[in-house]
Amino acid sequence: MFKAIFAFVSCQQSNEKINNQWDGFVEFRKGNIPLIIVAPHGGDLKPQWIENRDCEGSVITKDLYTLDIAFQIENELNKIGYQPFIVYAKIHRIKLDLNRSLQTSHCEDDTSNELWQLFHDQIFTFRQEIINKYNRGLLIDMHGHGHPIQRIELGYLLTSQKLRELSGDEKSIQHDETSINSLIENHPENKRLSDLLFGDYSLGSLLSKNGFPTVPSSTDPAPKSDEPFFSGGTNTKNYGSKYQNGVDAIQLELNRNGLRQDSEDRERFSKVFAKILIDYMKFHYSDIFPSN
Repeated sequence: MFKAIFAFVSCQQSNEKINNQWDGFVEFRKGNIPLIIVAPHGGDLKPQWIENRDCEGSVITKDLYTLDIAFQIENELNKIGYQPFIVYAKIHRIKLDLNRSLQTSHCEDDTSNELWQLFHDQIFTFRQEIINKYNRGLLIDMHGHGHPIQRIELGYLLTSQKLRELSGDEKSIQHDETSINSLIENHPENKRLSDLLFGDYSLGSLLSKNGFPTVPSSTDPAPKSDEPFFSGGTNTKNYGSKYQNGVDAIQLELNRNGLRQDSEDRERFSKVFAKILIDYMKFHYSDIFPSN
């Protein structure tokens, strides 16, 4: 018995040591609504004691101003009484990529393994808290892209080709291929996948109507075959509902011009998107979204 207690205390002390060691590299907060906002690529910190990621295929550029936008969205939600669960990274992507598996998050230096684990354990913990309290919810994984077309890209784990097929034939794609499978199976108004991608109350359509062109949406259902598009990464795959029920996930790829580049645009987007998020959740998660 004493050995078990000692083991428990030692484990607890070990976890606290890890948390304290990496405390300045992350920011976590519990929420009061079934929404998680994750920002993995907007950090500035470049500790010299972690080697740069310089192996083949490593993307090392920072998603400019995405962390700043995440804080602003959180602040706008706070103003109207809502606190999302938040998981933010402050370490630069050149040191650690937190939208990859542990094995591919760095090159040969495993110094940052504990930070990767801390970050993803927190997402998992918040995800479980939402499931326990609300049964289901939504995760937004925030990124920034450098593609030439200045529009927001929403990743549901559907490639541009699949989006083109779906916009032409609703039966061509099964909803269990997406990161919002749980939403479709539990939608309070029985909305279909096409409604959630291209309908008037889809996230893309709400953004487009408010001055931020987005794909997929009612006005821009799918990228053309020669247009680059991010369909969703590791976080969307691991924490969305394609492979498990409960929490849906959408990767939010923000364009630079007219959105991230200037402070006025970042502030405007943050105010608009905070309102859109609440409208979206009140409509699509009306059965579980708490009254304010």
